Amino acid sequence: MTGKDIIENAEKIYKNEEKKLMAVQVSEEQVTAFLEGSESDEDNVVWDTSWTHDRMELLRESGNDFLLMLWGEHEEKCLLFLSSTKRVRPLEFLDYLIADFGLVRGDVFCASVRVSSVILKLQMEENGEQDTLQYLMDRAESYFRDCDWIDAQDYGQSHAEEIRQLPFYHKRKIAWAYVKTTDVAKPGQKMWIKSLENESGLQITAAEDTYIMIGCRGEIYDICRDKFQNSYETTGEPLDVFRQMMDFWPELQLLPEKQFCSIDEYARLCYPKRGAGVYARCLDKRTKIFPAGDGQEYFLGRTGDYMAVRPDDMTDIYVIRGDIFEQTYEETSDVPEIG
Repeated sequence: MTGKDIIENAEKIYKNEEKKLMAVQVSEEQVTAFLEGSESDEDNVVWDTSWTHDRMELLRESGNDFLLMLWGEHEEKCLLFLSSTKRVRPLEFLDYLIADFGLVRGDVFCASVRVSSVILKLQMEENGEQDTLQYLMDRAESYFRDCDWIDAQDYGQSHAEEIRQLPFYHKRKIAWAYVKTTDVAKPGQKMWIKSLENESGLQITAAEDTYIMIGCRGEIYDICRDKFQNSYETTGEPLDVFRQMMDFWPELQLLPEKQFCSIDEYARLCYPKRGAGVYARCLDKRTKIFPAGDGQEYFLGRTGDYMAVRPDDMTDIYVIRGDIFEQTYEETSDVPEIG
């Protein structure tokens, strides 16, 4: 039985034509056939490249960008979500749907989760819904509707004056750390880093002008050399991750082997230059910010997090988690003049 046959013979099928989302309820036998070619265990589905490619073809043939599958009886329900675009990460999507009541696992194209039928039923009753698949479709529609989607390139250009009216915040004089990407990989090699605002990870390329920043809590992101040199003063002091008491261990994988690399041994401390800072506002709803460029990756901000904009590049817009922002920034009236 092909993937197309499984969908056509699903027990229930719902579609959202506008969002190109299809949701299907299938039997245990049907999902076993659908997962043929992947490796699975009792907690997770592990999909290889060829399996994912075949399922992406299935999505394209059906005219959809997203497929949500539901199966299971009695004590437990299982969800599988496929996304053919990086503008919706499966990990984040399923986490929104099940409201943190299950352990979501997966990658940038596919994710799965198991959730207690009792917990799911309670959630449905609170929303006056009896049909599980319809409830999930309602949640999916809320995911798209109740979120701001910001493309940094367009937003920075069209809202420049509005951005300049935002409060300006200086970075406090506390230690950060940096790593030159060419210290851990050859120029041109792809790397994968995970951040607090992008749990699926972000692909970057090692280059002389690309650095990796490590924040005071272990948060990690990439920065170009010019922006780094304009914002930080370097030292030769090595990073001690144990003394820093970081909450988030900096994680990097070398591609395509997915080899983990301990970047802390290459990291050196740096300090913000006087006057370095950002325009920022506190977010009052879920917000997805897509950085300038064509990578389609995005930062996810939740209520209480901050949207930050560099004053020397209005299209450089990103998310800083609320508690980290309040620890590392302070508001000031001393706004730098940018030539």
